[in-house]
Amino acid sequence: MSLAETPVVFALLCVNTLVGAVLVTAAYDLTDRVLGWTGWIAGAVGGGVVGWVVVPRVASGTVSTGGRIGFAASLVLIGAFLGRGLIPFVARFAVAISAFLFSTLATLVLTVGESVLDRVYDPAGSDAPVVEAIDPAALAGSGLFAQPAFRRFLLASLLVGIVAGILAMRYADPIISLALTGLGAGVLATAYPVWRAVLAGEALAISQQAAPAIPAFLAFLVGGAAIQYLRHGGGGDSALPAAG
Repeated sequence: MSLAETPVVFALLCVNTLVGAVLVTAAYDLTDRVLGWTGWIAGAVGGGVVGWVVVPRVASGTVSTGGRIGFAASLVLIGAFLGRGLIPFVARFAVAISAFLFSTLATLVLTVGESVLDRVYDPAGSDAPVVEAIDPAALAGSGLFAQPAFRRFLLASLLVGIVAGILAMRYADPIISLALTGLGAGVLATAYPVWRAVLAGEALAISQQAAPAIPAFLAFLVGGAAIQYLRHGGGGDSALPAAG
């Protein structure tokens, strides 16, 4: 069965392609809107769940259906406004925390990772993956934290992580927009083989065709990042503004 013979699926494919194209080419322009709408929706859903499920359970006595509706409606509004204010901040804060953790761990692994693994992991004695085979108790009792050299490496790694976190917080919007660009590239890369099959007039099995194409994903990601950099990354008034 061809995609053209299933109008609903064809319409969904067109919508997905449009959303992916918009994110790839204009994610930076949409960052505040995406975070804002995410905050509205997440806050409203969370408030509605609390009002409909949680409040009646903790309330004394039996709550009628009208009471549930009242609680849910009130908390939907409250949650929406709270989510709109908190989600953008939490998203930018999460970017900074992620950058701190990744940079700290990466620096620590690059500097002392091999010596740590030698103490707590024996690849010849275990067939389990490295993460599962490492014994946290062995790491705590290895005496590494008592060694001045290790403490210096740990301090240096923490400093690198702090700097990375500060930079990530300052440039959170470009980082979030890059993540949105990657999301759009993933959507387009999933739609690409489907469109190729449609244009070739081939019989279509959605489950077989709708799989992300890695080269297409990379092409869309790099192309989208280049387009947005050309639009916003130049000097003067078009430069990327700092987050905040």
